[in-house]
Amino acid sequence: MRYFTGISKANKALDRALAAKVQTGSALAVNTAQYKAFQRNDMRYWKIRYTETLAAAPKVTGYPRWFLVAATDKGAEPATRDLLVFVQQQKGAAWRVAYAPFSRTATGPLSPGVDVADFPDLVPADDARLAAPPGKVAAVVADVITRGSKSVFTARVENGRFVSSSRASLLDNRDAFTGNGWSGSSKAVAARTPVYAVRTKSGGALVWFAIDSRHTYRQTGRSTGMTWQTDQYGDLHHAFGLPSTIKQRMDRLERNEVVAYVPPKGKGRIRVIGNRWFPLAVSGR
Repeated sequence: MRYFTGISKANKALDRALAAKVQTGSALAVNTAQYKAFQRNDMRYWKIRYTETLAAAPKVTGYPRWFLVAATDKGAEPATRDLLVFVQQQKGAAWRVAYAPFSRTATGPLSPGVDVADFPDLVPADDARLAAPPGKVAAVVADVITRGSKSVFTARVENGRFVSSSRASLLDNRDAFTGNGWSGSSKAVAARTPVYAVRTKSGGALVWFAIDSRHTYRQTGRSTGMTWQTDQYGDLHHAFGLPSTIKQRMDRLERNEVVAYVPPKGKGRIRVIGNRWFPLAVSGR
């Protein structure tokens, strides 16, 4: 697979130019941010080892064209599955990955009851027959993450691992900053990225989109310094060229690439089946 060879070389060298040959859009933005962070924290990118793949080519006319690939990755344990969207912008252009979320379900169905034909139909962005139209799914899920049980969309979204952990992360940030005397806010919003959706055999849709978490805080007269240390990525303030401890202001943009199953209206809740997270930008002092 050309993508596997290209992204493996890019990951090993932490080279955006190499990644740009096989990625575009959100996928490239996430990897670019990761490469900068890994270089500054002197870390190596993990290896990818694809062992089996499933693919489907939607009935697309004109450009951009796209298809999806579910590739089991055994580069680390436990294995995961990358849920990739390949896009070709115009005739003769290279096929590049625009979204690269992953699922912890590495084999078998993408999710219980979710199956896609080899050549599925596209789903219109405004399809009102679904629990939420594909063009609105990101905003619906983001509102539930931000507002929790106060969201008017709570009944439409399954409170699975992604939603609950994202909600907890927002609350943790709010508590950490305000508890240390900072003022500001944390919220999730729909990212301004393309949405891709195909019909499933159940009549629902498999939808790729992105959600951004925005954290904006400023010191007050009683503020104490804040750090951001993680087990997997190390010092994330240092990773973005900041002092390890910030004392005056912080603006952070985090990206989650997401793929979700959206059932027909009245036949279940929106279920996130895969995601990929990393900060895109962090500024402060």
